[in-house]
Amino acid sequence: MNANVSSREPVEDTSPESTLRVSSVVSVPRELYSGTAPARYIVSARFSRRVNPAESKMIPGPVIHERLAEQGYGHVSLGIDDLRLEIRNTNLEELKSGLSTLIGSLVREISEQSRHEREQRNEDALLKSQADEARRKTIDALARDISFD
Repeated sequence: MNANVSSREPVEDTSPESTLRVSSVVSVPRELYSGTAPARYIVSARFSRRVNPAESKMIPGPVIHERLAEQGYGHVSLGIDDLRLEIRNTNLEELKSGLSTLIGSLVREISEQSRHEREQRNEDALLKSQADEARRKTIDALARDISFD
């Protein structure tokens, strides 16, 4: 069972196009308050907005795990639960001593990468649509120029 630890609601841009951020710790195991919690546990943090499908694949994925491991956090894993980031196998001290900054940076990178890929797909779709429309106009013009007289 978890205990909520943050009641503050930061003012942020929650539009789907905004950069995804991790805003604050929202829950820790209730056992922490009694001193009976294990050395490592799950800490939940709030996302600034709903995670899109591409981000939800990348955040818990192997590339991020590898980046965490490179920085000495190979034991940590990330998961997504609705508007929350689950930081598994960590503790508050570890988060405070640098892990939170690393995670925040990784989440922003993923968000920017996802936005760039989405914009590229949109641009590609627009170019294809414009090419299809130009081809349609060319075909229509050729068809109109044909006379059977």
